[in-house]
Amino acid sequence: MDVPHPEPAPVGLSRRSLIKRGLLGGALLAAGGAGFLAFRRGATVALPPDGLLVFTPAQFAVLDAVARRMVRPRAGWPSVDQVGVARAADRIAARVEPSAQKELQQLLGLFDNGLAGFLFGGRSRPFTRMDGPEQDAVLAEWRDSRIAVRRTGYAALRTLVLAGYYQSPSIWPAVGYGGPPRIFEDGPSLPEWRGGGEPRPDGNGVWHGEPLP
Repeated sequence: MDVPHPEPAPVGLSRRSLIKRGLLGGALLAAGGAGFLAFRRGATVALPPDGLLVFTPAQFAVLDAVARRMVRPRAGWPSVDQVGVARAADRIAARVEPSAQKELQQLLGLFDNGLAGFLFGGRSRPFTRMDGPEQDAVLAEWRDSRIAVRRTGYAALRTLVLAGYYQSPSIWPAVGYGGPPRIFEDGPSLPEWRGGGEPRPDGNGVWHGEPLP
């Protein structure tokens, strides 16, 4: 897929802080809701018919805009709209811990914050009201910044966006994946749960066959 920015260091959505790096990181995230430029309204987008689980409509609009710059249209590949990347990312975020959810919310607010944009790059317009090339420039500045919290924030958003894209089975033909092994559909070959009448508990690697909510 045509994702124009080089691969950053892997960032996991886990108990560990996704974004904060000391006092500076906390201060930058706090800027996402402070300052007179912070009140400049960003663009709006249509929300999923079934609503949002983690992000506000404004944060969802930023996530949608970022997804459209990170995942470009390409022949033979499903589009951002066909996959519903921003909605899928919201559902993925619903499965991480509340502290990580809060940081993702703050990060998206910071991206669309006019004050932060002015301090970082001399831009006062919200990210969602920029044209494509200007949005690309902002993403590149975050990716290549000497400030660790910006690089980490970019990597966290990229991880979330690409997870939201590649989770879809509609991607499988484009990557040459034939789907899960048939063993998981063959009753005699299914892994055996020996917990008696108790349901198998959730945990890493435990999948019950359900799609994202």
